[in-house]
Amino acid sequence: MLKKIYSVLFALTLIAITLTTSVYAWFATSKTALVDGIELGVGEDDDLWLSLDGINYHKSITNEMLVEYVGTQRKLASITSQNGKDFFLGPVLLETRAIPKVDYLSFDVYFKVVTNNPNVDAHHKYVYLADRTKPTYELASNAPGTFVTSRGKNWINPLGFDDGDIYVTPGENRLYYAHNAVRIASYNEAENLSFIYDVSENEARGFGKPFGAIDFYYRMLGVRMEPPEAPQNMIYKLTEFSKLQNDIAIDKTSLVSEVSLVNEVEGIYEYRGRTKISIWLEGWDADCYDAILDDPMWIQLRFKAARFDDSL
Repeated sequence: MLKKIYSVLFALTLIAITLTTSVYAWFATSKTALVDGIELGVGEDDDLWLSLDGINYHKSITNEMLVEYVGTQRKLASITSQNGKDFFLGPVLLETRAIPKVDYLSFDVYFKVVTNNPNVDAHHKYVYLADRTKPTYELASNAPGTFVTSRGKNWINPLGFDDGDIYVTPGENRLYYAHNAVRIASYNEAENLSFIYDVSENEARGFGKPFGAIDFYYRMLGVRMEPPEAPQNMIYKLTEFSKLQNDIAIDKTSLVSEVSLVNEVEGIYEYRGRTKISIWLEGWDADCYDAILDDPMWIQLRFKAARFDDSL
């Protein structure tokens, strides 16, 4: 009888250690599965060109072309950033810097606008991250627009927790998506332009909310984690354009560069600019559960050159 009791206690101890280790591993930056694909592009009629090195320009940058700049083992860790420039492991290891190509994706994007329009005021001098769409993971490879999508993972939670609008009881089998916790940052130091885009576009479940993943880990570990203040440059939507004239932006929410004129020869004008794009899983997001850490993703960014008119 005593032997059976010891066996049961030993088994329960192993379960507790396994659960605690799993949760702590998330705080210590467990990684997602490989990002299946990432591509960049512009609209068909756009006079914008893209480059990864500032020399070779293209209308689209494929998954294969990005390998040199983001690596072959493209994984996203649950890290954190307050500004889209400096990245730290965490949320526990807030003084240890995250590493690009290891913990998150980060690369420079160069822009070139070429036009022969004699009306300089009509030139497309503003470049935006634009055209948000929401395809399923299965249809992502042929979908237009800017998006991050993931397959989704079923997860049976071992204990109950507050998920914001509902209380999740122990043992529920629910579907969770990595894309809900993804952030895309544009950091253009030369032009003093930056933003962090919450891809879920759901501010109610954004940075540092006391429910969801944060409440789950509190109940699991018994330690209340106090998140820092939300980043000041967080955005929850992309720039919108005039419904009457699609090459006119009506806000600068997701402006990545105001390109500068570098050359004009025989009526051909050339403008250039650049920014740094970074993509990561935000560890302080309400949807950054263990369940999403092996959820495969597909990422696509669409840039658009346009004019700007704040009177619309």
